[in-house]
Amino acid sequence: MDALAAIRSRRSISRLVAPAPSGAELRTILEAAACAPDHGCLRPWRFVVLAGSAKDAFGPVLADATVADYRDRGLEPDPRKVDKDRTKMDRAPLVVAVVCAYQPSEKIPAEDQYAAVVAAAQNACLAATALGYGSMWRTGPNATNVHVKRALGLSSDDAIVAFLYIGTVAPERAKGHNVGSLDGLVTTWEPPA
Repeated sequence: MDALAAIRSRRSISRLVAPAPSGAELRTILEAAACAPDHGCLRPWRFVVLAGSAKDAFGPVLADATVADYRDRGLEPDPRKVDKDRTKMDRAPLVVAVVCAYQPSEKIPAEDQYAAVVAAAQNACLAATALGYGSMWRTGPNATNVHVKRALGLSSDDAIVAFLYIGTVAPERAKGHNVGSLDGLVTTWEPPA
């Protein structure tokens, strides 16, 4: 699939089924992610792969992290939220946490590094699409939860940019191509007369 076809075909699919990308396909997806624009060549992206039994074991970790976050804020945990977090990993056969590990730089600001990691996550979604897989980019409270970061081996300064759910699109969940309408989105600047 060429690049424009992958861009137009990429759709967010909330539930994906097996098979997940093979090891070689996952490597291709992550290599594409690592080709993102990177001001200063700092390589601020990190990828934490959750697959197989490790992915299954991470659901209870998310639930425990949610309970801990509620308690940190002096609140009683919402059982519905805790239960939902316990089953989040069931949405796809493979999940990749895409992380911004900010690199020290006097020249490259943090927002440029974060933007590079956003581009890496998009490249991963496009590569998955080009290989015939579906994806869903999710964030939410788990992306900022310090307990989730700790469980993934991240520092509190790292930013989880995306949880990419990747797998096969079941026929009943397939969606049509994106239509990139530009209505009302483009202006052409002209210098003052």
